[in-house]
Amino acid sequence: MKRALPIALLLACAAPASAAQTDWVEVAPEVSLRLVSADVVTPEGTVWMGLEVDMPATTKTYWRVPGESGLPLTFDTAGSEGIGEIDIAWPYPKRETAGGYLDHAFYGRVLIPFQVAVEGDAPKFVADVAMGVCSDICVPVSTRFELAPALDAPDSTSDLRIRQALANVPLPHDGEGLLGKASFDAQEGAILVDLEDSRFDPASMIAEIAGSNLLFGEPELSPDGGTLSFPLLGRFEAEDIAGAQARFTFDTPDGPFEILRPLTIAGNV
Repeated sequence: MKRALPIALLLACAAPASAAQTDWVEVAPEVSLRLVSADVVTPEGTVWMGLEVDMPATTKTYWRVPGESGLPLTFDTAGSEGIGEIDIAWPYPKRETAGGYLDHAFYGRVLIPFQVAVEGDAPKFVADVAMGVCSDICVPVSTRFELAPALDAPDSTSDLRIRQALANVPLPHDGEGLLGKASFDAQEGAILVDLEDSRFDPASMIAEIAGSNLLFGEPELSPDGGTLSFPLLGRFEAEDIAGAQARFTFDTPDGPFEILRPLTIAGNV
């Protein structure tokens, strides 16, 4: 895959909708987007919604830490009414190296669920959505959606699709017996974490610094089998590291999980 080309955004606009989904909007050849809503208010005062992406099996978009050639998904909800914070629940991605670049990606048809805080009885969700899609070339695309969740009429079909997507979202794991202390080695430029169970296969594990777009490479096991090292790909600033948490996301036969660990500093930052 090639790096994203510096071309103008491909713009489209979805018509307003009051049902549990918008119309499909084609944002690139054979790539369409729409929003869906479960139209159910949780006890926490949120509604589950989802960005549904319909792409060919060979076309991809990107995870929360996109990688070296990807662009992040963003929502701008400035035009919304009765809408608060958005919390994206990211499914576990595919990690791949193509053309020498490491990416975290989704292929084909995918639904990315998110929770939206709502206020009042008639919220209107307006979002300018921007993301990267990549086939032979990588392009940034953008569209606007408007969706008014019908809070008095749950939509079972959309709710089912969202729940199916949530099944691929990593669950929190305390890491007890798997991972120990984590540190960032400034001289090596890598996250190091103690591996407490030699039977655990960490090959699927993705390391990141929570809240940061710093990209770390595939895990490397120390000769004694006691430490995992995730090399930083690129530069870092001291504020990206100080007081941060490392997040380790991995897949298992029982589904994906994630472990958080406070990140100490080794060496001079």
